[in-house]
Amino acid sequence: MSNTTKQSKDKYEELEHIRKELAEEAEQLRSKLKVIEGRAIAVALAIEVWKSSKGTKVAADPYLREFKGMTQVQGLIKIAKDNGNNRFRLQDAKKILLEAGLVKSKKNASVILYTAIQRSEKFKRVAPGEYELIFHPVEVLKSTA
Repeated sequence: MSNTTKQSKDKYEELEHIRKELAEEAEQLRSKLKVIEGRAIAVALAIEVWKSSKGTKVAADPYLREFKGMTQVQGLIKIAKDNGNNRFRLQDAKKILLEAGLVKSKKNASVILYTAIQRSEKFKRVAPGEYELIFHPVEVLKSTA
């Protein structure tokens, strides 16, 4: 009987050793994956820069790249939602949208965004230079469907 106990203890230790080796190998692979993902992002950015023949500024910040293809109002909605309180300051939004390329004229950016805010009717003014996203019941129903 003591022989079977010793065998089961040996098997247990062997399995523990294998588990430990596999955990170490998995950690090494995770580390290697992070390095490869970083390289892939760098190559994608290099391709994007290379393709831009106009010499326009390419957003290096991944957050700014999320605004690509959006309208100004969609960009403002995204900024409001990303702030966590569904609000944004016009000056902060202006900087972000200028850097993202949704607003071309730095000189007229405030007027352009103010006009977009007023025409969209999706925001209400809560303080000077601060706006809050208005949730309409129909839009809430569409987003849950």
